[in-house]
Amino acid sequence: MPFWHAQLAAWKEAWQVKNLPALPRVELTPPDQKGTLTLNIFPLLRAYRGDVQAATQAVLQPLPHILQAEVVKGFVNIRFAPAFWGEFLREALLQPQEGYTRLSLAKADKLMIEFPSPNTNKPLHLGHLRNICLGECVSRLWERIGATVVRANLVNDRGIHISKSMLGWKKFFAPATPATTGKKGDHFVGDCYVAFEKAYKEEVEALKAQGLSEEEAMVQAPLFQEAQALLQAWEAGDPEVLALWREMNSWVYAGFDQTFARLGIRFDKVYYESETYGLGKKIVEEGLARGIFYRSADGAVWADLTDEGLGKKILLRRDGTSVYVTQDLGTAELKFQDHPDLTQSVYVIGNEQDHHMRVLIALLRRLGKPYADKIYHLSYGMVELPTGRMKTREGTVVDADDLLGEMHARAYELITEPLPEEEKQAIAEAVGQAALRYYLLRVEPTKNIVFDPAESIDMKGFTGPFLQYGYVRAKRLLEKAAEKGYAPLQGELPVQLESLEESVLQYLYALPHFMEVAARSFNPALLAHYGYELTRRYNEFYQTLSVLGSEAPIRSFRLGLSAVYAAAIQAVMEALTLPVPERM
Repeated sequence: MPFWHAQLAAWKEAWQVKNLPALPRVELTPPDQKGTLTLNIFPLLRAYRGDVQAATQAVLQPLPHILQAEVVKGFVNIRFAPAFWGEFLREALLQPQEGYTRLSLAKADKLMIEFPSPNTNKPLHLGHLRNICLGECVSRLWERIGATVVRANLVNDRGIHISKSMLGWKKFFAPATPATTGKKGDHFVGDCYVAFEKAYKEEVEALKAQGLSEEEAMVQAPLFQEAQALLQAWEAGDPEVLALWREMNSWVYAGFDQTFARLGIRFDKVYYESETYGLGKKIVEEGLARGIFYRSADGAVWADLTDEGLGKKILLRRDGTSVYVTQDLGTAELKFQDHPDLTQSVYVIGNEQDHHMRVLIALLRRLGKPYADKIYHLSYGMVELPTGRMKTREGTVVDADDLLGEMHARAYELITEPLPEEEKQAIAEAVGQAALRYYLLRVEPTKNIVFDPAESIDMKGFTGPFLQYGYVRAKRLLEKAAEKGYAPLQGELPVQLESLEESVLQYLYALPHFMEVAARSFNPALLAHYGYELTRRYNEFYQTLSVLGSEAPIRSFRLGLSAVYAAAIQAVMEALTLPVPERM
C-alpha cells in the first residue's frame, strides 16, 4: 500500500535490515527544489566515510518506482515514476478511509477534550467560537488518526459571576423572562449581568470619590456585598436562591443548545461546577489534613507554591466558599473516575488562564494524583476586533449568534445563480460558517487574532470558502466526466507527468502526515495551511491543463487525480469542521 505511513514503515524496516546506523528522516521536498520527498542522509555519511554515493545507494535500494534521485549535500531529493502515482491513486480511490483519510496511528490513545466551558452569566461570544472551533477540530483530528475521544463540556454555573446575574435580574429586570421579552435565554441573562456591572461600577466610582482606594471600593460597594451574600446563601442551600438559580440557568442552557445545534456541536459528557465544587472542597480539606495546604489566621485555606514560582494560592475563602481552582480539582478527579483509561485530559482554555492551569497541575502533583501529568492545556490567544478587545462587563462583546447571522448574510449576497430559496439559504449557511471557522483555525492557537469578516469570506483568498470552491469544482468536473462516460484511472497510465500534476500529487501523498502532525501538536493551523496549499496547487493544475479535452490515458489519470483531491480536501474540511457543500 503506497500510503505515506505504510510506505514509511516498510522503508524503515528495510533500512533496519541493512543495518543503517541512522535511519534517514523523510519529509516533503522544499518548494524551491525538484522532487517529491527528501531523505536526510547526513547522519549516515560518517559510517560511509563521507562517500555520498554509497550512502545514497544504501537508502534508495528499498524504495520502489524511483524516477530520479538528486543529491544536494546531505539530502537526497527523489521523484516517483508514474507507476507509483498510479498505485497511490488507485489505493486512495478504492479505500480512502483505510490509511489515507483515516489512520490507526493513535488507536491506543483515549483523550477527553474539554471545551468551551461557558459561564451561565452571558451568551456565547466570538472568543467562545474560537474555543469551540479549536476543541471540535482537535477532537476530529485525533479521531482521524485513530484515537478515542470524549468531548466534555464544563458549565461554570456557580460563583460570584452567577450571583451578579441573579442580582441584576432581581434589581433591574424582574419579573421579566426570555418568554415575555422575546429574547434568547442566554442573551437575556447576559443583559442582567451587564446591568449589574454598570450599576456596580457607578457605586465603585462614588466610593472612590469619597476617598476609598479602588480595591476597597470594589469590596465595600453595596451591590458587591449583596452578590457575596447571595453566593453564601446559595452554598448554604437557601431554597429561594436555588429556585431562582435553577430557573435562570435553564434560560441560559436553552440558549446555548440553540447555538450548539447551529454549529453542529455535541458533547459526550457535561460537567457542572455546581456538582464538582463539593468534591473539590473535600480534596482541599484532605490536603489540609495531610499538611499539604495550610489555614491562615482568618480561616482561609491556602497552598504555598512559591518554590515552583507560582506564589501562594487561596483554595477556600475565609467564609468557606470555594474559588475556581477548587472546583477544577474536583472536576479533574471526576474525569479520571469516569474514564480511568484516559491517556490525556485536554483543557481548551484561553491564555489568560495559563497561570491558573499551571497552579492546577502543581496542586494535583502535590496531592499525589497520578493523572496530574496527563493534563494538557491547549492555550489559545484572544480574538479581537479592529476596534479593540471585547469586554463582557461593558457589553462590547461580539455575540456568537449575531456573528453567525452576519456571516450568513454576507455569504448570501455572494450567490448570483438563480437557485431555490431553500438551497440558497443552505449554501449561505455553509459558506458563512466555513469562512468564520477557517479564519479562527488558520492561525496558530497561541497567537491572537483580529477578526475581519470581509477578509474571511474572500473566495480567492486564504479562506474556508476557497477550499469549499476547490472541492465543488473538482466534484463538478467528475460529474461532467461521468455524463460523458469517462472514468478515472482506466487503461494505460501516461509515461510522463507534467510538473503541475506532480505538484498536486506530492501534496495529496502527504495528507496523512499533516493529519498526524496537526493532531499531535494540537495545532489545526497546520492542516488549514495544508488545505489551502493543496487547493492552490489543484486550481493551478485545473486552470492550466485540460482534463476532459485530453487524450484517454492522460484524461483518465487526471480524473483520478481530481477524484483523490476531492476525497482529500473533503477530509481536510471535515477535520477543520468546515461544512462541505455540494454546490456554490
